[in-house]
Amino acid sequence: MRRQELYAQMADLTGRGVPFVLATIIGTSGSSPRGVGTKMLVMGEGKTVETIGGGALEKQVIADALTCLVSGASRIERYELRAQGDHALGTLCGGEATVFLEAHVPDRALLIVGAGHVGRSLCRCAKLLDYQVVVLDPREDMVTSERYPEADRLICGDPAQTADLFPISSTTHVVIVTHGHQLDKDALLSVIGSPAAYIGMMGSATKVRAVLAQLREAGVDPGLLDRVHAPVGLDIGAETPAELALCIMAEIVADGYGRLSGLRNVAAESGVREGCGE
Repeated sequence: MRRQELYAQMADLTGRGVPFVLATIIGTSGSSPRGVGTKMLVMGEGKTVETIGGGALEKQVIADALTCLVSGASRIERYELRAQGDHALGTLCGGEATVFLEAHVPDRALLIVGAGHVGRSLCRCAKLLDYQVVVLDPREDMVTSERYPEADRLICGDPAQTADLFPISSTTHVVIVTHGHQLDKDALLSVIGSPAAYIGMMGSATKVRAVLAQLREAGVDPGLLDRVHAPVGLDIGAETPAELALCIMAEIVADGYGRLSGLRNVAAESGVREGCGE
């Protein structure tokens, strides 16, 4: 594949919000399968475009690239094409290869469905944490730059079409805070099957049970419903919109770092109700 074609594929993946790692050989010594500058793309589930030489080297590079996709961090790795050593791959070639694993992961995005008081505070809070913020609401007078000067994108549209109006990827976090029960249900139904990293819905425990029950009756896979954080947010006794935004973002951050289950266990042991309501 010509270099221009590889770059075109990278541009296409970036435009579609698909995360990938660009693996580039930046140094070699001794016997090495490919030379300096050789490139390979690694995507989810180990799918690749081009090759850096195959064999044990490529297999290990793919495994390390997938780790980079999870962390979102780039790194440089040195591989020894010999049987023994700290970085040995168990081969007998005798050379070495240094590979730059450059992670291309879409910016974390927070999609707020609902432009009310909580949505405004949530937007401000998320921007402080360096999220790209998108706000969607069917009311034209609510999704304005005057009300949401910090937002990266404002969408006036039907919550039932949320997944069609914004491309949801594995780095998108969705929080549903609309002004109506039916709108919440419509928005949740739209995004439930998406690859979103997080889906949360605000509301009282009674409202949440009712919405989830209606979706089960509508035939939504219970496994998909189990991933919904509802009532959304960590229970910190929040009442004001700003406090509710804080508890929601705290849950999103904890979930991203794999710490949420531990916090849930502490809450359960102390008898604290999980989540924040309307």
